[in-house]
Amino acid sequence: MSESTVPDTDRDKALAWARAATQLAVLAALCLAGLKLVAWLMTGSAAVLGSLADSGLDLFGSLVAAGAVRYAALPPDENHRFGHHKAEALTALGQVALLAASATLVAWESMERLVQPRAIEQPAFAIGALALSLVVTLGLVGFQTLAIKRSGSLIITGDRAHYTGDLIANSGALAAVIIGVYFSFPQADALAGLMAAVFLAVAGWQVAKQAIPQLMDEELPEADRSIIQAILDADPEVRGYHALRTRRAGGSRFIQVDIQIDPDLSFRSAHAISDRIELAIERAFPDADVIVHADPAGEARIEKRVLPDG
Repeated sequence: MSESTVPDTDRDKALAWARAATQLAVLAALCLAGLKLVAWLMTGSAAVLGSLADSGLDLFGSLVAAGAVRYAALPPDENHRFGHHKAEALTALGQVALLAASATLVAWESMERLVQPRAIEQPAFAIGALALSLVVTLGLVGFQTLAIKRSGSLIITGDRAHYTGDLIANSGALAAVIIGVYFSFPQADALAGLMAAVFLAVAGWQVAKQAIPQLMDEELPEADRSIIQAILDADPEVRGYHALRTRRAGGSRFIQVDIQIDPDLSFRSAHAISDRIELAIERAFPDADVIVHADPAGEARIEKRVLPDG
């Protein structure tokens, strides 16, 4: 079989988007954590404290994500013949753990403040800090959404879940501070935190549902498999096919299939047919690593078995 003839331009662009998104996330998280730390020290707000804790976890998660994007993009080596793509799914599961920790922390703090509400010192500063955090986070989430469309990265998807949770947390904290200060309802702070905790838990579950199938080598969606089967059926020299195996890892698909062709063809002709099928599938799925094996039609297949040592 031949190596992929699809240019790496699309993959390079996807990697560039993923790297840009992780770098921007690290910078934004660092700024937000510093801003909220100062705001909490000056105001003593529970809403700001919960948002600070979440931003601290976000900063750690974004640093891990930045490293994971680079690692997942490494080419295959002697120990990882299929590449390092699954690092994305493993990192995404780590981000799920961070989301769960964030949700637990925010829920705990919110429940405590719901039972024992406290007045906020220097509310104007707290309002300004949370409003600025909201603007920065909104811009970051918008860029991450664009980066996901360009790269399909699970790492960015998981990272965006953190910051989307921040949007809700910051909005709720901002509203809670305003309501608590100007409408004498301090419990609003705790209620906003509980809403953010629920969203973080749901976001973590959504990321896990994408990461686990990749780690388990789940087949591609039926729509993708139908496209592959249509390509095989359309080639007049393919008399049949079997052992169609597909999976996804990170931003790449992996497709393998055995085709049955005229047994009297020369090796060169059989190789050309395999190359033609590979190219057709790669055109349909530019991110795919495709392997096509040719078998003589009408002959019994030799089952490959792994014999025990000795």
